Amino acid sequence: MHNGTTLSRRAFLAGGLASLLLAACGNQPTPTPQPAPTPASAGTPAVQVPLTGKLTFWGHPDHPLERIRDAFLQEYPNVTLDWVLTNDYYTKFQTVMAAGGEGAPDLFWLEASDVQLYGNQGLLLDVTDIIEPIKDQFIPGKLAEAYVPARGRYFGIPGDLSVSGIYYRPDLLEPMGVQIKDDMTYDEFLGTLRQIAASGKKAVLYPTGGGGVAAAYWSWFVAQYGSSGVATCDGKEVTIDNEAGVAAAKLLRDIYQTGATLNADFWTPEYWDALNSGTLVLDFAAAWARGFWESNLNPDQMGKWRIAPLPRAVPGGPRTGVWGGATLIATARTQNPELAKTFMKFAFASEAGCQAAADWGIIPSWLPYLEGPFQQLRFKLFGDQPAAKLWLELGKELSTTYCRPALYTPALDILGTDLDPIVQGRVSPEAGMKSIGDKLRALAPDYQ
Repeated sequence: MHNGTTLSRRAFLAGGLASLLLAACGNQPTPTPQPAPTPASAGTPAVQVPLTGKLTFWGHPDHPLERIRDAFLQEYPNVTLDWVLTNDYYTKFQTVMAAGGEGAPDLFWLEASDVQLYGNQGLLLDVTDIIEPIKDQFIPGKLAEAYVPARGRYFGIPGDLSVSGIYYRPDLLEPMGVQIKDDMTYDEFLGTLRQIAASGKKAVLYPTGGGGVAAAYWSWFVAQYGSSGVATCDGKEVTIDNEAGVAAAKLLRDIYQTGATLNADFWTPEYWDALNSGTLVLDFAAAWARGFWESNLNPDQMGKWRIAPLPRAVPGGPRTGVWGGATLIATARTQNPELAKTFMKFAFASEAGCQAAADWGIIPSWLPYLEGPFQQLRFKLFGDQPAAKLWLELGKELSTTYCRPALYTPALDILGTDLDPIVQGRVSPEAGMKSIGDKLRALAPDYQ
């Protein structure tokens, strides 16, 4: 029996599922920023001044920014990078920011909803000057997460591309007569789930009470139906219970009612055992989940899994959604703003930085890397399938209408508890979502 303890190598999961949820045009890469030369008299070669200074960063243990840090220091060895990695990093950061940002680190890996919250409060460094010239080089849906509409400015550089899809076992599905297509509707998918249930297997995790998993699924579906999500992108109007929100809740209920879902807690030994034993033959998962799966599945599972897009909710709509994915920011109180910008641009707008991020297991959103070196990668979980090609394709499909404003954070808590009565059929989708919307509206003034 697989004990599943390998998951702890990325200890940020200790913060719970909620932290995970909150969690280009040119052909040549943008050159890595270089220090300015010292003034030189005519005929005298300019002398490069070594880049110096110190930056601090807070994050979870085993963080992708560790590899990026090491790559940066290879190019700029005279810079001091102080990385403080603890399991309570996010709570500590929120406490400092609530007090006005005094004592905050120079750099932080920030969830999309908090970029909106702190950016609007003036607590993040405005980096529009480095983003504006290269904004066409990022996945549009990811770039939008670094932009704060209320300010009309960018307050971070797009980080990991958190596109999502279906992980499945074709060798176990084909004997059932089931084929997972790259382009299908949710009606077709519901039929597939019924076939899987009739064969005695499981597909799609749904924990008792729904929790963060239910909230994540709803977030995918509402984006696929064309909504902005829980609220408008400026946070001024709650939209969680609009037509798309109700449709997303209905779809989640319909998936559950196929009888195929696995009742287990998220990424526990019971979950990994269901995958290793061939009981769970299909699940929704984000791109960044691959590394966790490779760490927690048995060696004989490698190469047996494949990925496919999510089904379409509407004709021509996106076949993916966002689960987690952060933005690299600098705080407004940094003592080295230009050095912070240099590091940010190196991290996610240079080939060296993006490769370091990909080596850890996340997918950068910088198109020169995604369309170039990233396409050469193969992943042991997916065997010879060109997964990188699909992730890029889905990244370009990400909705630019959907967003995660500051109100998204409390919305997740409400969805995590109040979707389940809808899913279980105890409350109608219309009535259930209206109740959720009313709760969120009562909180909205605190998140303007």
